[in-house]
Amino acid sequence: MTGPSRHERLDVVQSHRDSHGVVLVLYGDLDAGTALKLEQAAAQLFNTAYPPEVLFLDLSGLSFLSVGGARAILAVHESAGMSRVRVVTGDRPAVREFLHATRFDAVLDCYRTRMGAIAAGSRSEFMSRVKTIWEAG
Repeated sequence: MTGPSRHERLDVVQSHRDSHGVVLVLYGDLDAGTALKLEQAAAQLFNTAYPPEVLFLDLSGLSFLSVGGARAILAVHESAGMSRVRVVTGDRPAVREFLHATRFDAVLDCYRTRMGAIAAGSRSEFMSRVKTIWEAG
């Protein structure tokens, strides 16, 4: 009998979808051997007639994150097109510290909680705030 495939070490679960965003929660190990599973899940969302305005990648269920996994997150970020990608690190110091030590957090839009990521607002809310600031100045 053979053991589980490398793909099975990562579960990517769509936990929520509405008109503004989709939440993908990652459970298990995100590394070079499982990165393709994340990239394919994101590509399915981005390559539709109505891609999400925001993709929330919730990493709070990860038990392991490698450089290969962080590169997969960056690849999802770079392939998002008009969608925004927000990364939720959760209460996993290893995930937050890894993204900080590798400086991926300087490129990615990272939040400690899902509520914080959601509270950051939509693109239309952001543009409205920018317009208000410009008009006031």
